[in-house]
Amino acid sequence: MLQENIDREDNLQKDFRNLERWSFHIFTTELQTLPKNILLISTQSKGLIISGPGPTKEDFINGNYLEYRLQNMIINTIDASYSGAEGIREAFAKSGELLSDFRMVEEKKLIEDLFREINSHSGLGVYGLQDVIELLKNNVVKVLIITDDTNLNRVEGKCRRCEHLQEEIVERREVIPKKTQYTSNPCPGCNSMEVEANEQDIVDYLELLAAKVGTRLEVVSGSAEHGVMLSSLGKVGAILRYNPGHTKQVVS
Repeated sequence: MLQENIDREDNLQKDFRNLERWSFHIFTTELQTLPKNILLISTQSKGLIISGPGPTKEDFINGNYLEYRLQNMIINTIDASYSGAEGIREAFAKSGELLSDFRMVEEKKLIEDLFREINSHSGLGVYGLQDVIELLKNNVVKVLIITDDTNLNRVEGKCRRCEHLQEEIVERREVIPKKTQYTSNPCPGCNSMEVEANEQDIVDYLELLAAKVGTRLEVVSGSAEHGVMLSSLGKVGAILRYNPGHTKQVVS
């Protein structure tokens, strides 16, 4: 009887392993039949984390089941005790620190790239809010970098009658006085008292400008070491598509 129970347990374990291998085979087969353009939607992401129970995730990685560009984006694996929705929740819970470390490395490289361009005098690295905004509007900026602790807002006063626009970037504590100044004085364009004032966080404003010209906007931690380095330049910097000084020389 004891031997029969042992044999029965062995058979159950074999059946379970066979079922697990079959499920893995079905999953990877279906994955490989998906059109590449569907899979490559994920390339908008900056990294992939593979999670699963036991050695399944390593088998998945070593089997090269992903399109090669996605395969190269794998940054780490996470052990999960469950599969299905519960396993996904567990993976999200465990990935926080890993993703945070990954982002810190990414931000550090951004700042290093910016300082390298500035220090090499290549003309591709600039800093200072007004200069960056001007270059951004002219579609010269490739990557715009700003810290998350920039205490600035854009305040505009727009006349409802003639649409004359006044604008200024001020610290947060100066927003209300500046809006009051715009609404309490006549429009410089038509002398009417129909000026309407609005405010906008500087990051939101830069994001809108960046979206219009296809510039990549990166918001980095102002408290991290690399963020402090950027703060020494006014908390805003940019890596350019080309050296605008060289362009001007060629034209002239």
